[in-house]
Amino acid sequence: MPTTSTRSQILRSLSSASLRPARKKHRLYIVLYPRGGSSTTSSFRNDFNCDSYHWSLVVAPPTALRRDRGTRYHVAHLDNVSGKYCYEEQDIPSHAAAQTGLVRITVAKVTDESRLQALLREIPVRQDDSAFNCLTWVREAFAKLMDDGRSIKSYLNSEDWKTVETCARTYCKRKRDAGRFQDSAAAEVAAWRWDEISTFNFWENRETTS
Repeated sequence: MPTTSTRSQILRSLSSASLRPARKKHRLYIVLYPRGGSSTTSSFRNDFNCDSYHWSLVVAPPTALRRDRGTRYHVAHLDNVSGKYCYEEQDIPSHAAAQTGLVRITVAKVTDESRLQALLREIPVRQDDSAFNCLTWVREAFAKLMDDGRSIKSYLNSEDWKTVETCARTYCKRKRDAGRFQDSAAAEVAAWRWDEISTFNFWENRETTS
């Protein structure tokens, strides 16, 4: 039978443990970047096969500061001449270009980032396919991760891509129309709030950071 002193110590320990915030799982985001900010080495654009935005996947905690820890996974143009692509994994705090996202869409909780990373590394960079670009890579990656189901936890499946893509484009247009990205005019500096990235949680159907 524990003594009164021992019981008090146990209760204090349990109380302290219950007050500790639970470690929140990283999220998987679809992130739209301004065209030309896709890489630290290249701003090449081929209008034949490039989208209006640069598309990437980001794994990061559910916080909104641009310099918060996380990793950007994407394909970027290798140089300004060849039109070829390379696969990149970028530590966000260490890469200025990885911090310039316009908006992001939350699509999953990450349960095993090592497995997620391994799956993304398996996706081929299709240099011989003229239709291949950052968007088609993200679309293929999304389907692969949703079908796998072991590296992430999500209410979505691979068939939901078109709805997610439409959500990302609509949300980005809404923020653009509201002047969210116009940081040149002094009157709109407050609206820009460059330190945070606008975030929409897809499965909750709500904006979590404006």
